[in-house]
Amino acid sequence: MKSRQKQVGVTMIELLIVLTIAAILAAMAAPSFSKFIADTRQTSTMSQLTGDLNRARSESIKRNMRMLVCIRNSVGTDCGTGTDWQNGWLVCYDTDRDDLCDPTAASNPNPIVVHQALPSSLTLTGPNIIRFNPNGTQGSGGAATLTLNGTWTGAQAKVVTITATGNISRP
Repeated sequence: MKSRQKQVGVTMIELLIVLTIAAILAAMAAPSFSKFIADTRQTSTMSQLTGDLNRARSESIKRNMRMLVCIRNSVGTDCGTGTDWQNGWLVCYDTDRDDLCDPTAASNPNPIVVHQALPSSLTLTGPNIIRFNPNGTQGSGGAATLTLNGTWTGAQAKVVTITATGNISRP
């Protein structure tokens, strides 16, 4: 008598069915995952901005000098103009109070922080300069609000407010 060996494995049709089901599930999950990534990028950018604002305020108190958080110009090491923060931002000291980053010295590098340009899916708007005086206040600059928006469907704006007293809050 001949003995038959039983073959173990999957057929090509079974494999194609499993792959088709996996592709359908991945296609259903992709839009939700893309929104999750975009929301996370927006939250991360707002956390970086808030951290840099807090750093500028604490540096102003520590150094006993005026600090700026300003729009980064296209060159990248000077304050820009306007209300569009798309190029990123700078944190720098301004001892002569001319609303410009002071020149760099070997013992005192300036700007302290250079934040790169924002992704095209995010827009940040607000006044071009946030000032912190040596006592940590905005002084006569008054309150300022920066708003970070996403360009995708369902994106919610994230806002940071800097009061005249220098308090930084994210509602």
